[in-house]
Amino acid sequence: IHLKHLFDSINKPVSITEKGVSGERVVPSMVKRLRHLLEQSTYYDWIIILGGTNDFADQRPAERIFKDGLEPMYTMCLNHYQGKAKLVAMTVIENTIFSPTHNADENRQKLNQMIRDYVTQSNDPDRVFLVDLDRGIPYHSVNDTAERRRIWDDTLHLTAAGYDRMATLVFDEIKDII
Repeated sequence: IHLKHLFDSINKPVSITEKGVSGERVVPSMVKRLRHLLEQSTYYDWIIILGGTNDFADQRPAERIFKDGLEPMYTMCLNHYQGKAKLVAMTVIENTIFSPTHNADENRQKLNQMIRDYVTQSNDPDRVFLVDLDRGIPYHSVNDTAERRRIWDDTLHLTAAGYDRMATLVFDEIKDII
């Protein structure tokens, strides 16, 4: 909702269809669901992909999440609408459970680097964009406990203000292109 309001505020009307499923894993569920959605008769100009958080709960390695999940999904998006759709790939935010030096968080950091590398090494930079949630919505580097409470709802999820921040990060990345 906040993302739509941001575009309305600059007189750029957009239609946003949210298809996220709480608790879903990229591998294999999200890949299959995205394939099915993109095979429907609806065409999307922009597709925003955020996935991987829940896969870490199953201790999946970053390489598997990326190679078996995110990378094929990115390819599907770029092939959608006769190769006209644009892709926004988002990194995975920190969580409050694991410190940045914990093995589980190192796996998340590895996945985020793969996502960043995919975007920077893209052969189609006019169609592939990065929203770096990892850097835009930090947890461990925020010393202000009031700010943490404002943004973080629990150990994994954001508050409404946190999701508004996420929308703002997306908006700031694509507002001049859309």
